[in-house]
Amino acid sequence: MATIPYKIVVRDVYVKGERKKIYTPKLSSAGKVSTKSLARQVAVESTISDNEAKRFIEAFVMVLREQLADGQQVKLNKLGTFSPKIKVKAVDSEEDFSLDVIQSKSVEFRPSVEVEDELKTASFRKVNLNLKHV
Repeated sequence: MATIPYKIVVRDVYVKGERKKIYTPKLSSAGKVSTKSLARQVAVESTISDNEAKRFIEAFVMVLREQLADGQQVKLNKLGTFSPKIKVKAVDSEEDFSLDVIQSKSVEFRPSVEVEDELKTASFRKVNLNLKHV
């Protein structure tokens, strides 16, 4: 079963003008998986070599970026959907609209039901007993 690491952090909050410390969990990265490592794992689960898997992942990322830049949503059935996203400033009328109201562009990811279900069954493990003040 998958486990998600977390640590406890101390936060200052103000309640009715008084400062109070609260303790909350914060997800802690279990590390990063490189393209090479991911390719090695894909190769083990398939009939292709590590190098072929790495080339596939690199080509896939390039095509994904191109599709998103063209305004396409990219749906990977058992993974989820990648979509281009913009943050905009609202204007009072269509006449007031210009491309200047677009403040930023980004990518949104919505996980599939399978990914959501996998996370629902994951447990948690505490990784750092030292409290971090944020």
